[in-house]
Amino acid sequence: MLEVRKEKSSKELSIAEKYKMFRGLFSTKIFKNEVRPILYQHFQDVETVHENTLRLLGENAKALRYASKLMGRKKSIEITVKGKRFAPFGTAAGLDKDGIAMLPLSYFFGFLEPGTVLVNSRDGNPKPRLMADETNLNVYNAEGFPSKGLRFFQERIIEYRKKGGSAPVYVSVCGLPDPEEGADRALNEMETLISSLGRYADGFVWNPASPNTSLLTQLRNNDMFAKTAELMNRYAKEKLKMVKIWPYEEADKENTISLVRSFIENGGDGVVVVNTKKVGRENINTESWGYESAGISGKALREYRLRAVKDMRSEFPEAMIIACGGIYDGDDAYETFKAGANMLEGFTPYVYFGFGLLSEIEKRVSQRLKADGTDMQTLQKTVLEKYG
Repeated sequence: MLEVRKEKSSKELSIAEKYKMFRGLFSTKIFKNEVRPILYQHFQDVETVHENTLRLLGENAKALRYASKLMGRKKSIEITVKGKRFAPFGTAAGLDKDGIAMLPLSYFFGFLEPGTVLVNSRDGNPKPRLMADETNLNVYNAEGFPSKGLRFFQERIIEYRKKGGSAPVYVSVCGLPDPEEGADRALNEMETLISSLGRYADGFVWNPASPNTSLLTQLRNNDMFAKTAELMNRYAKEKLKMVKIWPYEEADKENTISLVRSFIENGGDGVVVVNTKKVGRENINTESWGYESAGISGKALREYRLRAVKDMRSEFPEAMIIACGGIYDGDDAYETFKAGANMLEGFTPYVYFGFGLLSEIEKRVSQRLKADGTDMQTLQKTVLEKYG
């Protein structure tokens, strides 16, 4: 059943409700069956629930820091990227668009991908523009690239570093083409974004893949992929430089690989696969959806994610690959690592099951590694040797 909820004024949670939220950090069952209903009772609208959840995380950062230590983490799952060692499980772009909750999120996740950050603030499409499909564990969105802009995000990431935030931050960024200036405006904005944030970020993910922003189609060609990689390499040479790719059908495989090759051959390090998939209004099971299309995320992306990981690892054996798209359990996560992913990230699964899901996934991946007599770093070397 799809949830489209109308906004109403929010109110503070009671002490008892906050305690349930705390318990929900450790239990997917409590989060889904008790915490989510509390949040919707207070905040109603899907997007408002999300915004207030980020606010609550920020307001309770100190308590969450101690809570995260109770979850435990096996050293065997850690990897090293650009000199930093961490667990390869992170937040996907969209979970924290403007960097509001980076510090508390860093207590649970090995790395963060905030954004997508734009140079100028942008409202995006009119609300409501998010819909939760509880039955199929998917989310539909037509947000249209909302962002509080570079200046707001820069203040947040500086604050994150000042407060001791150490988890790697790979900022999702994108310059927007101009109807008159065309793609040149996008390159200029990318230069501004990377030069302004390079001091604080560990890397960047260029995101030309949003299905709800028609202007981005001007960026999806070999010339722009090459020029953007060159620009990223010029201003962030020692940082991780990635590009996010959309879910593609088999017929579009060669074209997608060609674009990625242009990016990697001109200085890029790898890809994030996959973004949300564009679907028509006729595929959304509600009459109240106000847009002609939407981007779907969640379980619907599993097939596309696994195929893209295998394709990219086969074509680019040395590339860095971050996989996302409907990873709801540890076995699926482990199979994605075995297919060639270096890191995994998520958004929609944690919307439904909370951070307890992260603990369950990490525990199962650790068990699978132990059963195979290996650790994550060695597993990834074995995969590289297979394709190398």
